[in-house]
Amino acid sequence: MIKVLLLCLCMVACNDNDKGDSIISSEQEPEVGVSPDYTELLNKTTPVPSEYNQESALKGSVVQIDYDTQNYVEGNGEMRKNTAYVYLPYGYEEASDQCYNVFYFVHGHGETAASFFQNENGLLCKLLDHMIGNGDMAPTIVVSTSYVYGNPVDYYPDADPYCEVLPQELVNDLIPIVESRYHTYTESTDIVGIKASREHRAIGGFSMGAVTTWYALEHTLDCFKYFMPISSDSWSLGRFAGMNYPTETAEHFANIVRSSTLPENNFYIWACSGTDDVAYDRIWAQVQAMAQLSDIFSVNNLTFHEQEGARHEFRSLAEYLYNALPFMFPN
Repeated sequence: MIKVLLLCLCMVACNDNDKGDSIISSEQEPEVGVSPDYTELLNKTTPVPSEYNQESALKGSVVQIDYDTQNYVEGNGEMRKNTAYVYLPYGYEEASDQCYNVFYFVHGHGETAASFFQNENGLLCKLLDHMIGNGDMAPTIVVSTSYVYGNPVDYYPDADPYCEVLPQELVNDLIPIVESRYHTYTESTDIVGIKASREHRAIGGFSMGAVTTWYALEHTLDCFKYFMPISSDSWSLGRFAGMNYPTETAEHFANIVRSSTLPENNFYIWACSGTDDVAYDRIWAQVQAMAQLSDIFSVNNLTFHEQEGARHEFRSLAEYLYNALPFMFPN
């Protein structure tokens, strides 16, 4: 009798543990091409179709923009130059009456603004051509920008001060140029107009670009609706603070949202990383802590998306973008 009772108790305990650990089922995985309302914190990404890795007949174009900005790190008003690259979808010139969403992307350590469109034999250009050409997402302009001041730093954490000020540079200097020069939803490029058009603007980045994206959430929440940090935690409270101090970091961001004048839940954090990525635990620890503050970060504005087997490398970006962009900018 005792053995039977112990066996029953073990079975009940195992069943309870299974329920507690089950965060997402296969039936709840997001489907690309639609805009699902994610009902779970953790989601699996869907692989990119193989044909999206090939050249498309409907190829967009990439334009280089050299613009004036200043030394925001020192805050001394010293003028400097920076370079960004702008992807215009196929048919842009003929669609003069059509407005485009804008996605700003920030590279990782050791890369430049040009890397987004050049690396892996133009992998991400091909992806965008197919996604927009096939109607997976609404027509979108993609801007690749850089936090690098002259020569890149050797030790990547030393880039942190440059990452923190880039969102300010974007709002003050780059967004006004891009969104006045091209067909966007921004009617005026002063700060009032930029805030008014934020629902058609997203920012994302990989590795140190993700650190930059978390800073954008901290400093420019009212200028972007969508935030896509890929494979890094927030360093707002110090290097690797999102991993080392996830509870404090979560509360920090919750207070920023609480003090904003935005309507409730009018932002979305589409965080992601690969299961074999060295930064997976860093960002996942922070996201889980943020999700505990469900009055601020519910699945209505915070989800995490993992790519099975993906490592901390550029080629992994294609699958994240393939899954995220149709959600942020549905067709």
